[in-house]
This record gives sequence, structure tokens and C-alpha cells, in this order.
Amino acid sequence: MRASYLFHSIILATLSLTSTMALAQAGSSALKAAVDAAWQRSPQAQTLEARRDEMLAGREAAQTWIAGSPSIGLAQRSDRWTDRNGVRETEVSVSAPLWLPDQRSARQNFAQSSSVALEAQLANARLALAGEVRERLWGVAAAREALSEAQDHQHHLEAIAEEVMRRVKAGDLARVDGMLAQQEVLAAKGAVAAAQVKAQEALTRYSTLTGQADIPAAEPELLAPAMQEPHPRLLAARTALERAQASLNVVSKTRSDPPSVGLLMQHDQGGATADSSRTIGIAVQIPIGTNARNRPLETAARTQIEAATAETAQVETTLRADSELARQQLATAQQSLEDASSRAALTREHTQLIEQAFRAGERGLVDLLRSQALSHEAEVAERQQRVAVGLAHARLNQALGVIP
Repeated sequence: MRASYLFHSIILATLSLTSTMALAQAGSSALKAAVDAAWQRSPQAQTLEARRDEMLAGREAAQTWIAGSPSIGLAQRSDRWTDRNGVRETEVSVSAPLWLPDQRSARQNFAQSSSVALEAQLANARLALAGEVRERLWGVAAAREALSEAQDHQHHLEAIAEEVMRRVKAGDLARVDGMLAQQEVLAAKGAVAAAQVKAQEALTRYSTLTGQADIPAAEPELLAPAMQEPHPRLLAARTALERAQASLNVVSKTRSDPPSVGLLMQHDQGGATADSSRTIGIAVQIPIGTNARNRPLETAARTQIEAATAETAQVETTLRADSELARQQLATAQQSLEDASSRAALTREHTQLIEQAFRAGERGLVDLLRSQALSHEAEVAERQQRVAVGLAHARLNQALGVIP
């Protein structure tokens, strides 16, 4: 029982800690609102929430000493069809199966362990759902950055096309240059249309999950200083193991059906010359357990323990690996952002020089368009890497067990 209450306290402390940390993050309230909205729409969440009433009923049932439904019996005997001396016996009984003290204690421990395991499952399910929200939120952000850069590129090409057409009319450039510039504008419009479709698809996936019409501001989350203790996934595995152990304890304490205790009241009518009498008695029935009954139950309970033990060990290993991988991905994303920013700065400067040379008639349109393409590619890479850093922050917090 102490272990169950300890785990229950740990759950409450974990949720409190993660909520406090989330409030300290930039934009955390908006992220929390998104996760709350997704939670309200999640069938799994609603199923787990509904099971709380089931766990409450189980704890209440474990408090009672009565192991089953009470029964009332009535028996009557007479010599009406034989000697006809007026002899008649009437017996009324009330009986009920009762748990033994150790059986009742084991059932209470199992009910408490089941309740704690459910709360851990709720926390783990919310963490998993938060991971989906994070992924889809940053998916929308990435699609919108791509769309924004495509639109900027289109506007820039349109400005170049206007300049080219002006110079074509003035006779400074050949008509083929004007046609080439217009082709580039049309290609850019096609890229914008494709980017719009992808951005809408990403937003639709996010809205389907959360029910929100738009995403909150895509700001990188503040990183948790360390892995949450206990991690919701690990807590779910540990409480499942504790529940399996409590189940085995119930089986061990209940090697047979519970004994039944009954109260009997008998009324005897001895006939015309004999006096009537009343008696009260107590009846006890003690079932005898057999291996045919107990062995399958014990085997199933031990199988659950072995499975839960293996799951706990695997989760511990997985959490360490996931958190280390997430840290490496964040470091890589940050380095890639620095490289992308440097490349974008160089390509912007290079393109400005090519544009100046083009206007001075020192460079051709092909050189300018090629420079513009490289600049566009570099700008896209830089914007995508900014999103990648934000996503890496979110994935690291997810691996550390931070629940918004």
C-alpha cells in the first residue's frame, strides 16, 4: 500500500513540476492550450478518463468484507404425504461469502495499484499526444516558411522581369531574355501554388488533431534542465509492474473461493401431541482450492510480471537513447543553422553584386537568374533550419518527458 501511495504522490509531483516548467516557457500557455484541445478530442484520452469511475468503483468494492451476493434460502419438510401426524419443519437461512483478512488486504492493494497505474497511463498518454501536437505544429511552421520564401522569390523575379521587359523595349536586351524572365516568373508562381497546398495540408492535419483553426506562435521551447523524474513513460511501466505484482499477490492469497457464513433459523412443529420448537444456528462452508483452479491464475499473473519487468527495462534503455539522440539532433540543427545563415549571407551579397553588374550591362540575365536561384535556395535552407532548431527543442523536451 505504501508503494502505491508513493507512486501516486510522484505522479502528482511530476504533473505539478511539468506544469510549472511549461508556464515558464515562451509561448508555453498557447502550446498547453493546443495540447488540452487535442486531449479533449482524443478517443484514447476520453476512454482513460472514463476508467477513473471504474477504478473508484473497484476501490469501493475492495473495502467491503462481502465477497459476493448474499443469498436467502427457504426449506420446508412435512409428513403430509406420508404419516400425516402433522409434523412440519421450516428452515430459513441467510448466507454470504466473506473475504478473509489477508484476501481483503490484497484486493485493496490491487485496487489502489490499478488506480495509480491508470493515472500513470493518463500522464503517458498526454505526453504522447503532446508529441503529436509538437510535430504537427512545427510541420505547419516549416510549410509556411517554405511558402513565404517562395512568395518572396516570386516577387523578386517579377521585379527582375519588369526590369528586363523595360530594357527589351528599350533595345538593351534581346527578346529571348524577356521570354526567359517571364518563364522564371511562371515557374515561381507554380512553386508558390505547390507551397500553398502543402501549407494547407499541414494546417489541416494540425486542426484535425487539435480542433484549432491556427497554430500558436512557433517559438522554440525553453529546454528542460534534465529528464523529468520520474519520466511519464517510465512511471507508466513501473506502475504496470506494481499492478502485476499486486495481481499475483491477490492470486496467492485467494487459493480458493472465499468461505461462506450463514445464519439459520428452524421452526419445528411436532404434530398434534408434541410441542413446537425454534432453533437458530450458524453454517460455515469452506471451499478447498485445487491446482487445477490455481495454477492457470498464478501462471497468468507471473507472465504479466515478466512482461512488465521487461517493458520497464526496455523503457529505461529507450529513454536514455532517445534523450541522447535528441541532444545530438539539436546540436546538429544549431550548427546547420549557423552554416545556413553564413551561406545565405554570402549568396545575398553575391546576388547584389550580380544585380548591380546586370543593371550596368556587365553581366547577362542567365548569370543573374542563376544567382537568384542560388540565393533562393540558401534562403529556403536558412528558414528551414530555423524551424529545424525549433523542432529539435520540442523533440528534446518530448524525450525528457516535459508535458505542456
